[in-house]
Amino acid sequence: MSFFEELKRRNVVRVGIAYAVSTWILLQLTDVVAQILQLPEWAPKLILLILVVGFVPALIFAWAFEMTPEGIKREKDVDRDESITPKTGRKLDYTIIGLLALGMAYFIWESRFQDNPDIPAEAVTPSITDANSVSTETPGAAPAANSEDGTSNTEKSIAVLPFDNRSNRQEDEFFVEGMHDDLLTNLARIGSLKVISRTSVSQYKDTEKTIPEIAKELGVATIMEGAVQRSGNTVRINVQLIDAKTDEHLWAEIFDRELTTDNLFAIQSEISEAIADALEATLTDREHEQINRRPTDNLAAYNAYMLGRQLLPKRTSSALELARGEFESAVKLDPDFALAWVGIADAASLQSGYGTLGPDEAMNITQSAVNRALEINPQLGEAYAIQGEVHANNGRSSQAEIAYRRAIELSPNYATAYHWFGNMLSSQPSRAREGLALMEKAMELDPLSAIIGSSQGWILQRLGEYEQAEAVYLRVIEMNPDFPRTKLALAYMYSEELGRFDKAWKWSLKSRKLDPGNIFNLAVEHTALESAGAAEMAQDSYRRMEELDDKHYMLSVAGITTNLRNGQIAAAKEQASYLRGTVSAPWARWDSGLVFAIAKDYERARVLMLGAEPGYADRNQWARLLNERQQDACMIAWVLMRTGDDALGRDLLAQSIAYLEDSLPQYIAHADRYPSAPCHAALGDVEATLDSMSQLVADNHIQNWWRMKIWPAIRPVLDDPRFVALDQKVTNELARQRVTIETLAAEQGAGP
Repeated sequence: MSFFEELKRRNVVRVGIAYAVSTWILLQLTDVVAQILQLPEWAPKLILLILVVGFVPALIFAWAFEMTPEGIKREKDVDRDESITPKTGRKLDYTIIGLLALGMAYFIWESRFQDNPDIPAEAVTPSITDANSVSTETPGAAPAANSEDGTSNTEKSIAVLPFDNRSNRQEDEFFVEGMHDDLLTNLARIGSLKVISRTSVSQYKDTEKTIPEIAKELGVATIMEGAVQRSGNTVRINVQLIDAKTDEHLWAEIFDRELTTDNLFAIQSEISEAIADALEATLTDREHEQINRRPTDNLAAYNAYMLGRQLLPKRTSSALELARGEFESAVKLDPDFALAWVGIADAASLQSGYGTLGPDEAMNITQSAVNRALEINPQLGEAYAIQGEVHANNGRSSQAEIAYRRAIELSPNYATAYHWFGNMLSSQPSRAREGLALMEKAMELDPLSAIIGSSQGWILQRLGEYEQAEAVYLRVIEMNPDFPRTKLALAYMYSEELGRFDKAWKWSLKSRKLDPGNIFNLAVEHTALESAGAAEMAQDSYRRMEELDDKHYMLSVAGITTNLRNGQIAAAKEQASYLRGTVSAPWARWDSGLVFAIAKDYERARVLMLGAEPGYADRNQWARLLNERQQDACMIAWVLMRTGDDALGRDLLAQSIAYLEDSLPQYIAHADRYPSAPCHAALGDVEATLDSMSQLVADNHIQNWWRMKIWPAIRPVLDDPRFVALDQKVTNELARQRVTIETLAAEQGAGP
């Protein structure tokens, strides 16, 4: 008998298989139990080591011994004729089959019914108790899950208050703030902690509020205080962790070190791990590696980076320009400083919406900086967040979502990732509630952030919850009166959603006074004034835009509006051509296509519009496009019909009407602000066209009234008595608003 056959006879092979399968099942159970009992990371590894070590003795035992009716005997003492190894083998076969079935059942359960283990669902898309009920509490109020005394029900939550500058030298202030900011960056990577962001905690600098009061407002169970004293080449850092309920110290330490990057980052790593230990938070291997990774070896580069981070949240055109300059200085000093590359990307991306940096230039700078950051450190959550913005701004929503989720996985407390992800989802009505939940998670992590509060208002606005959006905007303005972006967002809502151009002009003017270098303040002003028919004042806004940047693409956008309103089609086409040459983003081609469609140059319009979004030629993509772009389908369908694709255009019109009138109202309130009138007009249904336009006027959604009047498909209804009456109502409302605007302008000296 061969050696292998003897192994089989003695059931050694079966024992080996049964042992291996049992080991796998036991390790899965160990993993589950370890999470429940919060066992240390080494516990499952120890069990695996024990099982591996036990494999060889198990095989030796199966070879040397045999189970008999009288008990276990040495194999050589058992008569071959009396051996029951065949029966034992069959029992082992049944055991193996049973274990395999158990393992297969566990595998199916884990793969089909468990959440993605890499990104917990609750971390990415927080739940909303009632999808139709949205909180309008003042941003910064403690979350509803707090206990009666206002502190968080979870003990693993912390707010690190701004550190005191004990040296009393102003030049050390930014260094102290930078130390604080960098510690928060480290802590944000610990998934088992809830860490309040810098924007919110910075508002407690020099506060006289008590620890329990602060904890209640921020919704945390623990508070950290600290002080930094820099003297020559040495630094002393004093930190203490305080239980917010009892006001007792949980941990305290004083660090006296020579001022080097090695020592600075070592101290921050020690503090981060000490906090995790004190709060009994478990650090994964990846988190441990990340918080112990030195971002730079160059102290001057670190100082420049810290200054840039302090400028970035101001979100004014001048502050963003200075911030990008500091980040660029940092990477010149240390080209491998990944976080500084992220800073360049963040600043450039924001500059395209707050200053005069063109979108193409901003995109090129942002993408290049993101690529460099991820090349240096592919585990940097902040880099994936801005990469998500790059994808989102280029219409690549699925790729953006992947990047945002990766950012949240790597930096679970990075409020900006939730913020930007929520903003992107809000553009899709069917997912806007998801976006609002993500924004609420961002607010939980950064409850006093003006920009996150503004974005919460923006999503409520997208949902058609105008009163709630207005309340949020006004509360954020009250809390942050010097933050211009919220005033601009409120102006935009009044102009583009509610047809209140007088209010829009007033708030855009307030925003412009706070940030005169932001051309978008003037752009919103110009749109509101043009829409209200205040042509002379609109022209003054245009001149101010030219003074800021006479080559900025928003001049073309404003010029198209003015020329179309005045019937100067040739000039509008010129502006559209300039826009396409200035901006490569798809929306520029689309808007240019609309201009050519109004000019009845349908062939050119088709090329431009399908170039911007080829999916409109593919029926399989219509559902996605309708959800992402709402009423654009009415326009392209008309163009398709005029260029030989009558059946395709009519089918698209029918699907668009069904979406706008039946599906969209399920997702958002006031869905009529996306009128189906252009679709009905393209089908020649005059009554349905006028019904849709009547609803617009009734709800004062008159922001695009003049554009509809010049859309070719609408023209056949312009002489209908119903339309004439509606148009007169709009004319009267605009005249009333012009009087209000002119009166306010005279009072404030803000006229032309």
